[in-house]
Amino acid sequence: MRTALRLPARIGAGPSRFCALAGAARARSRRAEFVDGAPGLAAEPVTLLRHRPEVERLADPLQRLGIATLGALAALPRASVVDRFGRPGELAQDLARGRDSALVPRRPGETLEEVLELPESASGVQLERALVLLVDQLLARPQRHGLTLRVVVLGARLVEGGTWRERVVFREATADPLRMRLALGQRLVLMPAPAESLRLAVERFGPPHAGARALFDDGSAERTARLREAIRQARAAGGPEAALRVLEVEPDSRVPERRTVLAPFEL
Repeated sequence: MRTALRLPARIGAGPSRFCALAGAARARSRRAEFVDGAPGLAAEPVTLLRHRPEVERLADPLQRLGIATLGALAALPRASVVDRFGRPGELAQDLARGRDSALVPRRPGETLEEVLELPESASGVQLERALVLLVDQLLARPQRHGLTLRVVVLGARLVEGGTWRERVVFREATADPLRMRLALGQRLVLMPAPAESLRLAVERFGPPHAGARALFDDGSAERTARLREAIRQARAAGGPEAALRVLEVEPDSRVPERRTVLAPFEL
């Protein structure tokens, strides 16, 4: 349902943003106003500066000095205005003379997400397999442009109705599928009911992935650090026995149970 704001719309136009603002302040309903630079601004009050955050504090001091209109401000010596008000005064006089900074449009944020429809109500191992597929598909999207992921949103549409959503902030921006699955897998257990679909979306990107290295740089130190982090996350999810190694004790023993034991995996 669309609800009207019930606010009167005013339309102004001009060669700069400030001129268009002055026109909108002067306009009436269903009638646009055009302000043609400095001549059109001359009779406007200096209180119009309050609509620009950079110079809003100058309106009251200018009025106390007897400068009531933008035309009077534009006629002042440039050096005197800058000496009294600094950079804000310089900008205010530029606005009064019809000059303004360039309009820079906002870049629309690109949404990157993957949705997987589950053939039947999924939970447990099925959800974990679906998560593996979602992570791989998301990282393979060309729109990622090699960037790492800093914040993602894991969501689902539940069989019983309604939705479920978890916002996950990675400790470090990453594009490693193993680290992502370990972090996101801990959130899947919080889902209150089986899911009909699973969704993974990027909320914020990190810096470009620093995986590209020189030809003979094996990156062994970084790989060791990443492996330690993976072990830590695995134990956080599955307990202290989540990462073990086989250790030979009595390899020549006739009793198989004595030949090897399981020990914590450490680097």
